[in-house]
Amino acid sequence: MQDESIIQPSTRKTLRQRVMRRIYVLFMIRNISPFAFDCLVIVVVAFIATLFVSVQDVWRNLSVAESGGNLSNFSLSAFSSTELEMKLLLVVLGVVGFFTVRHLKQAVRAVRTLRGNNQTPITNHQPKENQ
Repeated sequence: MQDESIIQPSTRKTLRQRVMRRIYVLFMIRNISPFAFDCLVIVVVAFIATLFVSVQDVWRNLSVAESGGNLSNFSLSAFSSTELEMKLLLVVLGVVGFFTVRHLKQAVRAVRTLRGNNQTPITNHQPKENQ
């Protein structure tokens, strides 16, 4: 094992940059992966919903209701007259959407943290160097 005092300053700086880069990558993965997972769940639930619902008919009915000014009545009657499976899928989609927005805020905050600081994202102090 090498003594730290014989490592050249440029090598020490390069080593620190490599370590910090790995820390930044892990920090970003931990903060962005929940958002990515939520997006995947939304895509899967939306695909499953298209198996039960004709999206083309829903858009057509929605445009007719929107032009007539009965958008709230259309939404209420569409939800109340659907099958139980579709209601559950809509509730799941709403809950996942809530968590997606929450995780999106967390991911944006992480990106801002890394852009705003040139220091480690976990603490605001640099480790001391042995001289």
